[in-house]
Amino acid sequence: MSGLIVFDFDNTLVHSKIDFLGIRRELLELLRQAGHPEAYGEAEGLMRLSIGQIIASGTAHAPDIHDEAWRIVVEYETAGMIAATIEPNAVETLHALRDHGFSLTVLTNNARPATLAALDLFAMSSAFDLVLTRDEAAMKPDPAGIRIAMERLAVGRDRTVMVGDSWMDGAAAARAGVQYVGFQARPTVLAERGVAYWAVVEHLTDLMPLLTGPWPTEAAGGAS
Repeated sequence: MSGLIVFDFDNTLVHSKIDFLGIRRELLELLRQAGHPEAYGEAEGLMRLSIGQIIASGTAHAPDIHDEAWRIVVEYETAGMIAATIEPNAVETLHALRDHGFSLTVLTNNARPATLAALDLFAMSSAFDLVLTRDEAAMKPDPAGIRIAMERLAVGRDRTVMVGDSWMDGAAAARAGVQYVGFQARPTVLAERGVAYWAVVEHLTDLMPLLTGPWPTEAAGGAS
């Protein structure tokens, strides 16, 4: 029985070399300049948030920083794409899963132009039924993108899985009520974030035997 596989993009299918720490540091400096009360010192609370959440927190305090914050993000994304590489066996795995009857979606917090450029660069575009970026869906860990994919591709929660490297992917999966497979994710980090997972795999080729075998019978928790 087939289903829907929702893939994260960066550090799952491709490695775009985006300096996410650099983005966070520049955003924190922007928030400091705007007088955000949590942006001083180590700003540990903000640094634990996703980039989208950091910007949301900043713009809630100072709405006029919105455009500059996203300009910083796009600048880093563009630079990161220049040195992009592809995860080994990505194309072969995607097409093998499609041949088995799975529907495939990309769900990324990156902008659509950069995402489409990378999909074309690595000849992955034809593997996907749907591409969702931050331009079409709220950023992970928000579950909106997963829910959009399930609705458009007419697949239920019991046959949908999110595959990604980050706790944000797992959190989005939990909130959507679907299973999560961590790709090279660190179980200790997932545990710290309270993120449950079906399995953690080290290679994309591990997905075929996992997803074509029995799926968990228990419901994925955290749906809202």
